[in-house]
Parts: sequence; structure tokens; C-alpha cells
Amino acid sequence: MNQSILTFFSERKTAWLKTKLKTTVDTDEQTAIQQEAEDKFSLSTWLPDAAKRAAWLSIVSHPSKFSHPSAKTSSIIADSHQANDGYLRSGNVAYELDVFGNAAAMDVYRFLCLPMEDGETVLQHLEKDSAEVKQLLNIPTASYENLRSGFLAVKQNSIGNKTNGLVKQVYFPVDAGYHLLSILTPAGLLTQTKSRIDAMRFSETTKQAKDSRRKNEHHADGFDDIFGLTVTIYGGTKPQNISVLNNQNAGRAYLLSSVPPTFEQRQVRLPTRHFFKNSLSGRRFRDIFQNLDRLMHSGVNNIHVREGIRNTLKYLIDSVLQQAFRIRASGAGWSQTEHYQAVPLAQRIWLDDAYLEQREQNEDWLNEVASDFARWIVRTYEYLYKDSRTKLGDHEFREMVSLAELAVSADKEFFK
Repeated sequence: MNQSILTFFSERKTAWLKTKLKTTVDTDEQTAIQQEAEDKFSLSTWLPDAAKRAAWLSIVSHPSKFSHPSAKTSSIIADSHQANDGYLRSGNVAYELDVFGNAAAMDVYRFLCLPMEDGETVLQHLEKDSAEVKQLLNIPTASYENLRSGFLAVKQNSIGNKTNGLVKQVYFPVDAGYHLLSILTPAGLLTQTKSRIDAMRFSETTKQAKDSRRKNEHHADGFDDIFGLTVTIYGGTKPQNISVLNNQNAGRAYLLSSVPPTFEQRQVRLPTRHFFKNSLSGRRFRDIFQNLDRLMHSGVNNIHVREGIRNTLKYLIDSVLQQAFRIRASGAGWSQTEHYQAVPLAQRIWLDDAYLEQREQNEDWLNEVASDFARWIVRTYEYLYKDSRTKLGDHEFREMVSLAELAVSADKEFFK
């Protein structure tokens, strides 16, 4: 018998004697109690009794009592396999199984979890039907087969599927009917989550890093943390009534924040079909067009007015180019995704640095962009002042179109 099993029986015998002996001072009675303890915690006596009590327990992966302490469902052990599918699920996380049942039989579960010489537990050896466990359970008071079947009762799935009204239910439509899904809690995943977060937040390395931060000192590794955690408690003041793992965690489990992410408003709107239609708002340039309209309706045709119109158009072009350069700063290759394939090639060459070499070596795109630019100026002007009482005459309008084309053409070299 290995040391872990000897220690198990020794500790239980000591605890039992402590309770019994403190109520008596008679020497003969103490001797009788000590002899009773030797008999009670001998393998010949304890193992048959424990094998019977094992049926009071159920080893599961998803205890129903996390949903409600009074819920009684089938004892389920999820048989999930590991796969590199990117999902957080039972098969992709290594975790220990949980157990629930009568508290008077929890010592049986502790015994089954004891490691043997090779590091595997008593329960694992029973499942393998190994020679080592046969030797351990070789006692005169019970057969090995009876002891083994009794102990293995803790890990037998219930016959049939049984749910409970206290468990959350989902009726999922299947063909012409419905399939009832009972939502159960993966106790092992909760325990793994808590232990990993606790290790991240309260390990010695983290404590040292936080201490360095408080002292404003450099720390080579720093530390990680998770914000927005919620602590939920299962079982109230009696977490042992839920399960063993829940009791080990003092009933506490972490819930990660699941609120929607907060996105910062993007200052630059990438065009999905056309830069001058999608990324430019005429109202944004209203002040510039208002100044242009005032000059066009001034009734004066001298060098100062003409210079004012040219400067206004130049300022408008510069403002639009700033928006174009912001789109370039979004990163090379943005226009090559499927979402932006409707943008004309000339505009993609102009706005996406992925086409930088083509932009510099071939200027065919430049004339197309310049023409679109001039049309945008004219159309935006018409849109903003379509309800104006004073409209441009045909001659004045043609002049404005000509001025826009000349201004854009003069500044084409800045488009690159």
C-alpha cells in the first residue's frame, strides 16, 4: 500500500478518534474506541462499506445543481474530442470531472482520487482493471469484482436521458417537431477559468510586477489582467451542496464581460463604390461653397474677384486632398478586399498605397480622377444652392465649370 493511501486512512482515523475520545476520560473506554477505530478504518471493513456508499455519488462533467440545488437530471459525462476548430468547448480544454451526491460518501470520492505508485488514481486503475488495484482490493471480506463494480458506480451514465423543470430548457425546432435541449453548466470549465485567472492576477510574478509599478520601477515582463469580471456564487453558504469542484472554489466562479465592444467613430470613411460619392459630404464644405457662391454673384468681374474664385477653388481642392490622403493612411491594400471591389480602378490607384508604383509610373488614372473631381465640385455646388433665389445664368455656370476644371487640372500634380 502506497503512502498516499496510508495517509488517507491515518487522517480519517485520527479525525474520527478526536471526535470520540474528547467525550470520555475512562481508560478502558478509550482503549475500546481505539480498537474500534482500527477495525473501522481497516481495508477489510472500510472498503466493502465504501463500495456500497459509492452509489450515492455521481461523477459528471455538467452538474445540474449549478442551475438549481434541487434539480435532478441524468448523470452526464461529456465525451468530447479535441479539435483545432477555434471553439472554447469541453473537448478543447483539459479539466477534471466533478462529483455531487450525499456528503456522507465524499470520503469515497477522495479515496478514488488518491494516486497510486504510477501517478494514476485508484479510479483510473479500476477502470483499467489493473493488477495493482486487484492487489489493493484483495481482502477476505469481499470479492474484488463486487468492490470494483461498486466503486465504478460513481461514473456510470444514467440509463436514458432525464431532465428537470428547474433546468433552463430550449425547444429547438427539428424537422416537424422539436428537440428539447437542457442547458447545463460545465463545472470543469468554470474551475479552469477561475484557476487560470487567479494565477494571472495573484501569482508571485504578478505581485512583483504590480509592486514594481507602484514603486515606478522597471519590470521586464509586466503583468496581465482581465477587466470587467463578475463573481457569481453557487450554493450560497453551502457550496458543498452543489458539487465538489464548487466547494473547492468556495462557490465562486468568474463570468467574463460579454458586453458589446466600444468602437471609436472612424474619422475617415472608406469609399465602397466611389470616393466623391461615399467619402465626401457636401455639407462639410458648405462654408467654402458659400464663399464661392458669393464671389460668383458679386456682379463684379475684375482681377480681384477672379483671383478670389481661384483661391477658393484651390482651398476646396486642398481640403478634399486632405481627405484622400487620410484614406491612404488607412493602410496599403485596403481596396483589395471584396467589400471595395466596386471602387473604380483609377480611384484605387489614387487612394491605395498598394498601387504606389503604378501611381507613379502611369498617369492614365490621373485624368479620370481629375474629371471626376471637377464634376463633383459642380454637382455639389448645384446641390447646395438648388433652392437659391438667385441662380447662375448659362454663361456664368459654364464659366464656373471651366474654372473648376482649370483649378483641378492645375493641381493634378499634387494628387500623387
